[in-house]
Amino acid sequence: HKIIEKKIIIYNQKNKNNWNYYPSYNEYVTIMQDFATNFPNICKLHSLGTLNSGREILIVQISDNVGIKENEPSFLYTSSMHGDELTGYVLMLRLIDYLLNNYGNNTRLTNLINEVDIWINPLANPDGAYAGGNQNIWGATRYNASYVDLNRNFPDPEDGNHPDGFPWQEETVMFMGLSDTIKFDLSSNLHTGTELANYPWDTWSQLTADDNWWQHVC
Repeated sequence: HKIIEKKIIIYNQKNKNNWNYYPSYNEYVTIMQDFATNFPNICKLHSLGTLNSGREILIVQISDNVGIKENEPSFLYTSSMHGDELTGYVLMLRLIDYLLNNYGNNTRLTNLINEVDIWINPLANPDGAYAGGNQNIWGATRYNASYVDLNRNFPDPEDGNHPDGFPWQEETVMFMGLSDTIKFDLSSNLHTGTELANYPWDTWSQLTADDNWWQHVC
């Protein structure tokens, strides 16, 4: 097992620039830190908090006036609240890298960063993703460290504050705190498994008044 693990780490290092691998947890932290270090004028790293495991919920903010509240819409991407649904994890790292490296070079992306307050959280459930240890995701599981499905742990407009019967988890409280602090105009929560978009209302079967707009966006 140790020999196999070592080969994985070497493979990761060789292919780092190709974005075609799942980083170790420590590599993930370093990658997120490097985004902010290398692009300080448009990128800021925030920690929503540290879990009992010692792992952090990390998020980057991308803006032309990063860290300053502006009169512009705020958008949130968050991914992989199910720890074994990790396609979005790497895709969000790639998206951050793509946005930052094309600012000032690509007109459309430059305008996005200038006009929208962008927040990206690549990994909402690090305890689930690295349940088998920080070196790799081989032991990844859907649930968090308390074996709770975070996707069922948020308040529901019909089923109340605790629809799953569990108290709010550390991760849940952190993201609710984020949404209380930053008034996001739109957000998207990435899962893995099928090509599908769930949009309001996810609780009820009736359509919203702006259903045509939602279908267009999705």
